[in-house]
Amino acid sequence: MDIPQHPVAGAVTNQYMSSDDGSVKVPVVYIDKESSKKIKEDIHGYKWHSDDFLLATYPKNGTHFMWEIMTMLMRGSADYITDSKAACMLDLFPLSKSDLVFPSPRVLNTHYRLDVLPQEFRDRKTVLVIRNPKDSAVSMYYHEIHIMAAINAKLKEWSQLSFSQYLKMYLFNKDVPYGSYFDYTEYMWSLRDKPNVLVIFFEDLKTDPVASIQKVNEFMGTQRDADLVQQIAEATNFENMKKGKLVNTKVNDELRKQFEGITTGDANDISNRVYRKGTIGDWKNHLTVAENEMFDEFLANWKPSKEIPFRY
Repeated sequence: MDIPQHPVAGAVTNQYMSSDDGSVKVPVVYIDKESSKKIKEDIHGYKWHSDDFLLATYPKNGTHFMWEIMTMLMRGSADYITDSKAACMLDLFPLSKSDLVFPSPRVLNTHYRLDVLPQEFRDRKTVLVIRNPKDSAVSMYYHEIHIMAAINAKLKEWSQLSFSQYLKMYLFNKDVPYGSYFDYTEYMWSLRDKPNVLVIFFEDLKTDPVASIQKVNEFMGTQRDADLVQQIAEATNFENMKKGKLVNTKVNDELRKQFEGITTGDANDISNRVYRKGTIGDWKNHLTVAENEMFDEFLANWKPSKEIPFRY
């Protein structure tokens, strides 16, 4: 089987985030040498603010969706957040500059699994969002091939990769930014019973948003009333949020400077081009019968698939 190599794989960049004992090592999301070095230094030198929360997700598992919800709950308003979430993303933006855009209290977010982050980030109040692996694969394909290639000139040639080729990489190649979906999800799912971790499924957010948002409200201790929870559910309905964020998101000067020279377009691309469909079951429009059988065989041999209540 011909399995594609990711253009910014660890084998290419030689840049990793590692667990304390070095037993777990995942490739970083690579920007450029200087920026990546600064981001990594800031992560390792960061001192946690007691009023902050952490949002942890694998890419395309509902990060923007949940970050908006958590920030609305924290602020006590269903108004869209006008500054870009990227300024709270410790993987892409130097934490030493985050205060210039989002002073505490705030919701920091990451796609890294918690065991490769410094101890300072563990045991914090963390919301984990999990999405079923088939829809995740489809969403990741469009994100990496059609969006990342549009904002990162280094990925232009990679934009010609077919979904069938990408699917092989998704299933069988662990040398990708953040590591594989399956290793990430297996480890993060193991934290589900920790009192500082709340697991929310993407599909539950879609089908019963009020109940899911109320769980987050209680976990965060924000104590917002039922009316506001309902307003937040309506505001973060995918189509409403897609329209609202496109109109309302702005780019802080510090954020703009961070991405100058590494994107082919305006920094708004990072925030405003991430909303595609946000549906459940779109994988049925992309996987062939043979590919779905291959996927099911893979899942049959992946132990967590029998434990995690995925909805497809």
